[in-house]
Amino acid sequence: MADPKKLQARKDRTLRDSLSADKGVVRAVEKITQYSSGYGFGARRRLLTGALRLTRGMSPEIADALAACKEMIGYGKPIEMYVKPDPMLNAFCMKNPSGPTIVVLSSRLLEVFSPAELRFVIGHELGHASFDHFGIPMPHSAMIEDLAGTIVSRPVSLQLYIWCRAAEISADRIGLVCAQDPEAAASGFFKLASGLSSTRVKTDLEAYSKQVDSLASTPEARKEPRDDDDTLDCFSTHPYSPLRVRAVVAFSKSKTYLDAIGKSGSGISDDDLEAVVDRDLDMMQPSYLEEKTVQSELMRKALFLGGLTIAASSGDVDKNEVAALTALLGADYTEKIPKPEDAKKELELLIAKTKEVPLVTRAQLIQHLTIIAAADGIVDPNEVGEMHRIAQLLGVDSQVVEQTLAGAASPMD
Repeated sequence: MADPKKLQARKDRTLRDSLSADKGVVRAVEKITQYSSGYGFGARRRLLTGALRLTRGMSPEIADALAACKEMIGYGKPIEMYVKPDPMLNAFCMKNPSGPTIVVLSSRLLEVFSPAELRFVIGHELGHASFDHFGIPMPHSAMIEDLAGTIVSRPVSLQLYIWCRAAEISADRIGLVCAQDPEAAASGFFKLASGLSSTRVKTDLEAYSKQVDSLASTPEARKEPRDDDDTLDCFSTHPYSPLRVRAVVAFSKSKTYLDAIGKSGSGISDDDLEAVVDRDLDMMQPSYLEEKTVQSELMRKALFLGGLTIAASSGDVDKNEVAALTALLGADYTEKIPKPEDAKKELELLIAKTKEVPLVTRAQLIQHLTIIAAADGIVDPNEVGEMHRIAQLLGVDSQVVEQTLAGAASPMD
C-alpha cells in the first residue's frame, strides 16, 4: 500500500500550507461555508435524479477498478460512483460534507477508456479526495467578496491558481500509482485533449511521448524555453495536458514511484523530479502581472483593455468582471473605466506592439481574459467570440480559450 503523503507534489504541499494560514483565504473559505451550509448536499440529490449510480452488479469492472485504487492508496472512506450522460470525456470528484465521496464519470469516458486508463482517472479523483484539495474551494476562494471587495489579496489570488495546477500534479501521481502504466496515463490525457479514441491516435501518441520523455529525463537541458523551439511549441499554446504528461513521465522514472508500486531499482531523485514540475509550473506563472518592465506594463494594459472589451461584448460590464480585473491588476487600473469602444480601439493598437512578447506570455494573457469573462458566472457566446478574435490577433492558438474555460469550470476535475 502506498502512502499518499509521500506522493504529493512539493509545490502542492508548500503552497497549501501557506495558503491555509493566510488570513484572507481563511475568511474566504469561512464565507463560502456560510453560503453553502444549511441547504444539504444538493449536488448528490441532482445526481440521484439525473445520473446513474453504479453498483457492482451493474458494472463489476468499474467496481474492481475502484476497489483496486482504494486498496493501493489505503483510502478507507465510502465512495459513490455515478455515470452521467455526457458526450464529452470528463470525470470529477465532489466532497460530501456528511456522506460518501462522490466520483462522477461521463458516459463517453466509460465507453472509450481502457481498464488501465480508467484506473488512472479514478485514482486521480481519489487523489483530490485524499489530499482534501476541496478544503480550499476554487475558484470561489480567489474571487469571493465582502463589503470591502475581494477578500484575498491580489498576490494570494494568483498563488491560489498556481496551487490548483500543482494539486493536479499530485492527483495525477495517485492516478499513475493506481494504473501502474505510464502509457495508459499519457494516452488518457491525449484522448481527453483530442476527444479521439481511434487506434489511429497511437502513432501520434508515441511521438508525443518521446518528446515529453526526452525533456523530462533532462531537467537541466532547457532553462529558458524559446518560442521557435519545435519541441516546446505545443507547451506554449496547450499548457495543461502536455505539462501533466511530462510530469507523469518524470514521476514514472522516480524512485518514489518505483517504491510505491513495490518495484526495486534506482530512479531519479525527488529533487530532480520536483525540478521538472517546478520548471513547467513556472512557465504558467503570470510573471508579467508583477514585473516592472516596459513589456510587462504593455501586457497589463492589454489585459485591462481586453477584459473590458470582452465584458462589454455581452452588454454592460458586470461589477464582478471589474472586481476580477482589480484582483489581477490592482485598483489603480480600474479607478477609471473607459468607454467600451475606446477600450477596443486602444487594445488593437497595443496588440500591434506585442509581436516581440514571448508566445508563452501572450497565451497567459488569453488565460487571464477567460477569468474576467467567467467572473459574472456566465460566459456569453459573444464573449467567447471576442476572446477568439483577440487570441487570433495575438497569434495564440484558439484552443487556449476553450481549454482554459473548461479548466475554470472544473478546476479540480
